[in-house]
Amino acid sequence: MAIELQKGVALLIQQFKALLKKNLLLSWRNKRATFFQLFTSFFFIFLIFCLEKSSTKPLKAVRDPKPLVSPPIPPCESKNFIRQPCFDFVWSGDQSNTINGIVKAIRENNPGRPIPENKVKYFRTINEVDQWVFNNVARVPGALHFVERNATVISYGLLTNSTTDNMGGQYEDPTLKFQIPLQIAAEREIARALIGDEKFSWNVALKEFPHPASEVKSSALAFAPTFFLAAAMFSFVFQMGCLVSEKELKLRQGLWANLEKDQLFCLLGPNGAGKTTAINCLTGTTPVTSGDALIYGHSVRSSVGMSNIRRIIGVCPQFDILWNALSGQEHIELFACIKGLHPASIKSVVEKSLTDVRLTEASKVRAESYSGGMKRRISVAVALIGDPKLVFLDEPTSGMDPITRRHVWDIIENAKRGRAIVLTTHSMEEADVLSDRIAIMAKGRLRCIGTSIRLKSRFGSGFIANIRFIGNNNGIDSPDSDVVATSYHHESVKQFFKSHLNIEPKEENKGFMTFVIPHDREKLLTEVFRKLQDREREFGIADTQLGLTTLEEVFLEIAKKAELEGAITERRLATLTLTSGTSLQIPVGSRFVKIPGTESMENPRGVMVEVYWEQDDSGMLCIAGHSSESPVPPNFQSMGSLANTNRNSLGRRGGPVFGILLNPDPTITTNHQS
Repeated sequence: MAIELQKGVALLIQQFKALLKKNLLLSWRNKRATFFQLFTSFFFIFLIFCLEKSSTKPLKAVRDPKPLVSPPIPPCESKNFIRQPCFDFVWSGDQSNTINGIVKAIRENNPGRPIPENKVKYFRTINEVDQWVFNNVARVPGALHFVERNATVISYGLLTNSTTDNMGGQYEDPTLKFQIPLQIAAEREIARALIGDEKFSWNVALKEFPHPASEVKSSALAFAPTFFLAAAMFSFVFQMGCLVSEKELKLRQGLWANLEKDQLFCLLGPNGAGKTTAINCLTGTTPVTSGDALIYGHSVRSSVGMSNIRRIIGVCPQFDILWNALSGQEHIELFACIKGLHPASIKSVVEKSLTDVRLTEASKVRAESYSGGMKRRISVAVALIGDPKLVFLDEPTSGMDPITRRHVWDIIENAKRGRAIVLTTHSMEEADVLSDRIAIMAKGRLRCIGTSIRLKSRFGSGFIANIRFIGNNNGIDSPDSDVVATSYHHESVKQFFKSHLNIEPKEENKGFMTFVIPHDREKLLTEVFRKLQDREREFGIADTQLGLTTLEEVFLEIAKKAELEGAITERRLATLTLTSGTSLQIPVGSRFVKIPGTESMENPRGVMVEVYWEQDDSGMLCIAGHSSESPVPPNFQSMGSLANTNRNSLGRRGGPVFGILLNPDPTITTNHQS
């Protein structure tokens, strides 16, 4: 019976409530982080307020100002933002005795503080003063310029910066603090010089006009209301952003596949092949740049189609989307609400899902205490919520122990009924057990697709024959169990396979022997194994098994071919060191390599080796070894590639030696004794 999902406004309200409940639970269970999140903005507002108060002391209304009587010229160090070294004042004019005397009197008669000579600087013209002030910013409060016009007239000019400064809440008025003292001192000493009386009394008193308190405009106050509103709304906007982003869900070249109902489609490929990218495109996480995909008639390129697709699919992502502060039960309840299950059915669905993945006892435990395998089981359970028609499982059993993995396999196998499942995995055993069809991707392209048997037959190296000998392995004592007899049996079996199929054992030990039989010998197998069965007692054989090559070998073969294509195009090479010590440069993924310069009367086609490859920890191909050198068979043809540009053969110096790539041609057969 299909599960009915809610739609429209009812679904929107249910999703909103579920996500809001989740966020409130996370906030409550992470109180410290929530506190900082909520009050950090208010703390910064309070900090700005304190800084503003400390830097802007309120100005008072002036009703009865105190008189300022003959103020002295203050030291330059008392000016706000002055730079060191500084001067109390600078002056310019003719260096006549009268002018020099006036400047000297200004220094010495400064009330309360004579000015040292080194705190005054002289310039010849006013232009020199202007140039010096321009090049030495904030080094002097003011400047005087004297002109002696005749014996009874001496003029002076005054230069100050009248901009009001504020430092630490203290406002500085340059007019009252520097300009007026300089002006009073200059006029006093000019008057004394003209009348010739150094003791002439010159007292000047000044008073401000009464005025109300001045209005101080703060730059912080200009943006404070906007900042305060943003800070007050931050937490709300953050929570709403979480709700919206969690409700919104966002190929590789030449990918074409048909997913059938009641079947599991397994997508294999090395790291970076594009498996997860393909799933992200089909689920709407990654936008499709070209092409299209139809899921039950809905296009992934259409926003309406994608909305309908999300209602009928389930996804177990490669990386678990879980919150440490929520329990397993709360996770499934949350996703059941988001999926649109009716509230009355959620409880039973949650219980069944937890039972299916064997997490009933740990349902109340927070996810932070779960192992990696337990988290993956929760993700699998979430993917199957709501009876989806299409399920994507991206490496669902990673991190699981063998027992739990087998149990999840049963869950996946049972889940195939009534739906299509897309599975990605790095376990060849898992792909072999669960899949109805297998596709292998490499370098962003779909390389092959078919059943496991079909792929093994098409891309495998052939058949695997395992021979088990009579001996201690099965508890049977052989009358010829000594070393000589064992060696005789092994040599007899080797000779039998060599004479009938022209093959050597791939693996060998005291109790077992393994042969790889190429596909072109398939027609000989019935007769060969009938003869072998008749001679089992003679050869001391306890058991014989015949099967196709493994899926892992097919996977590696496809990966090697893809790497070889890319390596030839990009000239990515690996160094193959032969038994003789000679090094060959070969493209990554090469299987059969001819050694250049080995043609002879005995071997007119030259000598070759088969290169064995394996994957390193990062999933990249690396050389595992190579076979012994053997003559190039007639059915092996040169692939060209780097061999066409190879100008260096063995025995010549001046550059690397490139191996010649070979490819077996199945249309050319060789005769074997039967």
